[in-house]
Amino acid sequence: MKYKFKEINKVQKINFIGEVLDLSIDEDNSYCVNDKIVHNCGCLTTKQTTIGYPAASLIRECYEIKVDNNYSTKIVADGGMKDFSDIILALALGADYVMVGSILNKSLESCADTYWFKRIKINQYSKFAKWLFKKKFKLTKKFRGMSTKEVQKKWGKKILKTSEGISKKQNVEYTLKQWTENFDDYLRSTMSYTNSKNLSDFIGKVNVIKISDKAYDRFNK
Repeated sequence: MKYKFKEINKVQKINFIGEVLDLSIDEDNSYCVNDKIVHNCGCLTTKQTTIGYPAASLIRECYEIKVDNNYSTKIVADGGMKDFSDIILALALGADYVMVGSILNKSLESCADTYWFKRIKINQYSKFAKWLFKKKFKLTKKFRGMSTKEVQKKWGKKILKTSEGISKKQNVEYTLKQWTENFDDYLRSTMSYTNSKNLSDFIGKVNVIKISDKAYDRFNK
């Protein structure tokens, strides 16, 4: 796996012209685009309403249904990824792709508003921002889900009485290149332990062992 990086010089908004598919079916609501199943997250729905489904079980069940029926559908795992291991586990369970938001938000180049001394907004693509990061000055980013009050208000929608979205500040911890190189190394290491020569050998093909709460606490200490 090789990556070619180009520096971001500017970010601009372009009006989209075309169809956006929102497919609704009986007893379920899904986003389905070009044979890919996805789910939007960055929210507190499960915590606030108890409505949810454990991501690992969901990915595995979707993968087994896909294999049993010989479907070509791509599975996109989205939501709840906190670190490298979460992404790698999602792939191991059968996800073809993994979407991340908060992880990449903590990279210097992410498009979120960037602040120095909490209040001074700076251009994250500028030489000054790169210098501050190199010198280890504290920089923060705004991270928020789409169902937050502030996003809905910005879009001109009726202000929500309650919010199921996450809104918080995060520290800038790495550049996108640094994160990608680390992820590449960890994924390669995992694949070597599981005797996987390429991703097609790894995705959904490795043995995943469910452990007890006590075993998890020992692992996660």
